[in-house]
Amino acid sequence: MVNIYSVSITQHDCPHTFVTSRIPGLTIFIMNTMDSGRKYQKTLSIFYAKSSAELQETVKLMQNYEGLRDLEVLGMGSNTMSLLYSFPKTSAYRWVSGVGFRMHPIVVRNGEEKWFFVSQKQQKVSQIERDLSDGNTSILHARKLTTANFINEYSSLFSDVWKIRLETLAGEGVVNLLMQALNFGFYDWPRKSSLSELSQTVKLPRSTLTYRLRKIEKIIIQDIGK
Repeated sequence: MVNIYSVSITQHDCPHTFVTSRIPGLTIFIMNTMDSGRKYQKTLSIFYAKSSAELQETVKLMQNYEGLRDLEVLGMGSNTMSLLYSFPKTSAYRWVSGVGFRMHPIVVRNGEEKWFFVSQKQQKVSQIERDLSDGNTSILHARKLTTANFINEYSSLFSDVWKIRLETLAGEGVVNLLMQALNFGFYDWPRKSSLSELSQTVKLPRSTLTYRLRKIEKIIIQDIGK
């Protein structure tokens, strides 16, 4: 029988926890992790920050992280970059490798790492919390998932990736702008807020608001049509 769990942790032996706790707003999507010898794990990750300066600062922090090696910048833009690197296996990685496997992407933000793992062994949540908690790892959340829970929560990871893509293409703050429009009933039928009322609420000229909303909508429709 396959069992699925979600876990949120902080780690004192992990570069991802280290850099995201020092750069507010930095998000790391760990796309793949594999063994690199007996002591090391090799990781491919995508980093999202508010500016290229923050990305450069992230690279410096990663380069100076104790034990991290073979850092390679695969690509870098104004807000995103992809890195390949190796670092000593964390205690959490060693533990989960012994009971099952983690699913990717793994999201790290504000010093917190969230992941799903699959195990053929029946794991009590209380036992997971005891096994994972040590001098390097602290459990923030752990629970067993039903299939419906897993589909709902796992799909939300990709919405995080999509939100970053939207902000990269349409500008910072567009997701918040859409949520304000939604919350004020602009997308209700009949509308509860006119374009003029919404422009006053979000403090943007009507013409600017129209342009930004249409740009956002165009990107969304184009993505759906791919």
